[in-house]
Amino acid sequence: MAEAAAGTVHLSGPCRRRIRELAEAAWPHEACGLLEGHAIGRNAHVRRVLACRNEHERPAERYLIDPEAFLRADRAAGRAGRAIVGVWHSHPNGAAWFSQTDRAEAWPGWSYLVAAIERGRMCALQAWHVGTDVQAQRIVPR
Repeated sequence: MAEAAAGTVHLSGPCRRRIRELAEAAWPHEACGLLEGHAIGRNAHVRRVLACRNEHERPAERYLIDPEAFLRADRAAGRAGRAIVGVWHSHPNGAAWFSQTDRAEAWPGWSYLVAAIERGRMCALQAWHVGTDVQAQRIVPR
């Protein structure tokens, strides 16, 4: 049985620009961070884009968010009445697809934004929702 539509990610212009700035600044390495806001069903309403240091030993190929940094961000989001609703990261010199590694490490119920970077510039941003399978989400301005 097919899973229902993956929903949407509501993302403001400033949040999109913040992802672009951080992803381009990290190139040729992967940039990464968290998405803070509210999730309602399969829809994520992003209120804040958080930057995290890429802790992976091969940052040009993968990303890793420090668990302590995640816990601090999660607690701060809770104090603000919000939650961590997903992750964003970049694919330097790649496409905005959700890789096998991304799938293997994804948390069900979250949205994942992948920024494609070509020659140091963001050329695409795609959202993915992880449920029983992975589906593309629409990104809509809020």
